[in-house]
Amino acid sequence: MKNMSEPRIALVTGGTDGIGKAIALRLLDDGMRVAVTGRNAAKGVELADSVGRPDHFRYIESDALDPEDAARVVSQCHASLGTIDVLVNNVGGGSSSEFGYIHDLDPSVWADSFNRNVLTAIRMTHAVVPDMLERKWGRIVMMASLEGKMPTLPKVGPYVTSKHALIGLAKSIAFDYGTDGITCNAVCPGYVHIPTRVRKASKALAEGRFADPQQNYRDLSRIGRHTELNEVAHAVSMLVAEESAAITGTALNIDGGSSPY
Repeated sequence: MKNMSEPRIALVTGGTDGIGKAIALRLLDDGMRVAVTGRNAAKGVELADSVGRPDHFRYIESDALDPEDAARVVSQCHASLGTIDVLVNNVGGGSSSEFGYIHDLDPSVWADSFNRNVLTAIRMTHAVVPDMLERKWGRIVMMASLEGKMPTLPKVGPYVTSKHALIGLAKSIAFDYGTDGITCNAVCPGYVHIPTRVRKASKALAEGRFADPQQNYRDLSRIGRHTELNEVAHAVSMLVAEESAAITGTALNIDGGSSPY
């Protein structure tokens, strides 16, 4: 049983940039000890050094696509910070190779998207749940998307499908472990303003792969703007709080009212 006077330990995958970084820093501000993973060691070390609190914030180099990586990451987190209480499965995303209609894309493209967005989360969750079961407490968050509720752009089927699956995974875990003190929810952001994402979208637009996604999401949003990083981080902070034990199996929209579901 964990001493309740000790800070909770959070692991945020893909936490060196963008949404993951915003979540990690918010959880740190909430008083948690936080480990972040990522492939870019230079970026991860720079982030950890900028925080400057090695007893509360660590970077763990990780290749989430490696099936053996999850167990190593969890073990390293245990050694450096402690047993994981909160898992944020943020690794994932789309790829330029996935743009197209189903009759144009090789089935392997869909498998790659599923591996990147779903199997990475399955492997990491598999690695952390036993300790959560032992303590009868845990918080798991899946980073899904508005696209996991409904497609908003053409020719992004692999991404849409994998994000739908991630929501299903969250609901399944919530159903299975509800009486064990473990909650699991999905977060479904709309278009989040991230410079790297803007550059990718602009490139896709210039190549004529689809209409302007930024304008598309602005048109859908009932608040007339994009979602900000801190707004996603705030939602995750709420879901993993001690007081959120009754919030589980939810796919929470953070999209300015874009989705009716």
